[in-house]
Amino acid sequence: MDLDAALAAGPGWPEISPYDGPLAGVRVLDLSRVLAGPYCCMVLADLGADVLKVERPGLGDDTRHWGPPFHGDDAAYFFSVNRDRRSLALDLTTMPGRAVVTRLVEAADVVVENFLPRHLASLGLEALRDKRSSVWVSVRGAGGDGPDGDKPGYDVMAQARSGLMSVTGTTEPTKVGVAIADVVTGLYAAVGALAGLVARKPLQVEVGLLEAAVSTLVNQASNALVGGVVPGATGNAHPNIVPYGPLACADTALVLGAGNDAQFVALCEAIGVTARPSWATNAGRVADRDAVVSALETGLGRRSAHEWVAVLADHGIPCAPVQDVGQLLTDPQLMATGQLQTVPHPKGDVTVVGSPYRLDGRRPRVHDAPPLLGQHTTEVLAALGLSAAHIEEVTGAHRR
Repeated sequence: MDLDAALAAGPGWPEISPYDGPLAGVRVLDLSRVLAGPYCCMVLADLGADVLKVERPGLGDDTRHWGPPFHGDDAAYFFSVNRDRRSLALDLTTMPGRAVVTRLVEAADVVVENFLPRHLASLGLEALRDKRSSVWVSVRGAGGDGPDGDKPGYDVMAQARSGLMSVTGTTEPTKVGVAIADVVTGLYAAVGALAGLVARKPLQVEVGLLEAAVSTLVNQASNALVGGVVPGATGNAHPNIVPYGPLACADTALVLGAGNDAQFVALCEAIGVTARPSWATNAGRVADRDAVVSALETGLGRRSAHEWVAVLADHGIPCAPVQDVGQLLTDPQLMATGQLQTVPHPKGDVTVVGSPYRLDGRRPRVHDAPPLLGQHTTEVLAALGLSAAHIEEVTGAHRR
């Protein structure tokens, strides 16, 4: 029996015990790499989906190399968005590799990819997309119906072109400290996949990094589009709310916000500040921003930030200390809710950020650490019904 016949006779998908969650039993084929696509697949896995990741033999996902730091042979970056999936190393430039991925596409409920359109066509995936019965999710640098839909792009380009960098920082355009355009794109991609699953039809979903970055501008975009005010960089200050951001205390800054007039009155009472009549409305406070901030910092300067956290909590004032990422491990809220989870890995246990969801009162459990490159290749191919000779044909093709 040749390879195609063996694949046709097999189950079509390498089954495993399903995860708990509303998407238990949903099959997701992850043909993506870097961040947005894998993030989409991680969200679906958190909801119970079975995710199978296809990677290039010998190289794998680009982010496996984006270090230091490293854990074993893989960069810590890779661990951030690739948990809860199996890794299958396939060379899609070979006929055996394409045969396997074709069978997986036919059996999948959702396919996620971020190939450039010309690469999608050259690998034969465009034809698969056009005749598939699954939900097909494409992540692009920009939307395919625009002049730049066929061009490569990374998060920082999307942040720059969208205007996001122009409203971030203080004296020069500054990118957000994480790849926020990628993350938001991944979330939109997951929502699109869910829409297709709910509709029970082969929906084709496309999300561009540029368009997703523009969607993050929310009030800043509206300030320009509706109010005719083109915003610039304002550092930690909020363009529409005062106070809202870090304010100096006796020792360090404390981030607090008064999102409505009643909260501002309560804040002034809590820290012993007499407000001017013009500060009774948010518009008045925005107009007199510097004076409001100066008065509040005079009051806050009487105590440490830690002391004010307790006082302001009693008055219902939202506030938070400025922490570094290393402090998350001991943050009492995160410790209590169990979002940071430690899981076994072939190179030693690793701690990963779990899902922010709570489903029926329970946070989804992280089942598996991000896999080694091709960790499940033989297991997956055997589960597809391939013999040892067929497995050698598939895995050896890229070495010939």
